[in-house]
Formats: sequence, C-alpha cells, structure tokens
Amino acid sequence: MLCCEKEATDLVEWIDTLQEPYRQNAIAWLRIYIRKPMEDLRSDINTFLSDLDPVVREYFLVHTRMLLKTAVHYFGVEDWGQFAPMGGNPEASYGMPSRVG
Repeated sequence: MLCCEKEATDLVEWIDTLQEPYRQNAIAWLRIYIRKPMEDLRSDINTFLSDLDPVVREYFLVHTRMLLKTAVHYFGVEDWGQFAPMGGNPEASYGMPSRVG
C-alpha cells in the first residue's frame, strides 16, 4: 500500500492550479527527481514519495510545497479571491486559491 496518497493529491492540485506553460514546467521539474515519464501524475508522485525515506520525503515535501505555492502565487489562477496577495487583505496568504473556471 502506498503511503502518500494525500500528499500526492495535494501536489497535483497545486500543479493543476498553474497556468500553462508553468504547469508543464513544474511537471518537467518533478521529472528530474522522479526520473521517469509521468503518465499518471498523481499515481507517479505517490509512488515516488512512497519510495523515499520518511525524513527525505518530509524534506522534499516541505520544499516542493513552498516552491509550488510561490509558483501559484505568481503564475497561477488570475483571480485569487480571498487569497489575493495585494488589495488590502491582511488575511492574505499563500493558501490554495479557488479554481477559476
């Protein structure tokens, strides 16, 4: 049984929030670590994370989340709604923005 289904799903949601070509850039970046073609993004990330030592996995997840959150902040959805980093919202954060669609 693979241990990291939620973590993989979370990373895929962040990746899917990116607009093109940034989404494909994020996938290409992950391929460097996964070292194989990714046919099913969630499943392949899940397998990769499951194969990592728990300490290495946590380190990878912390830094990958930070990178993806920053990427979404700059290259993600156009309307951040309540997560808008500007506009006088003191509660704004790098949280997951609502999907626009």
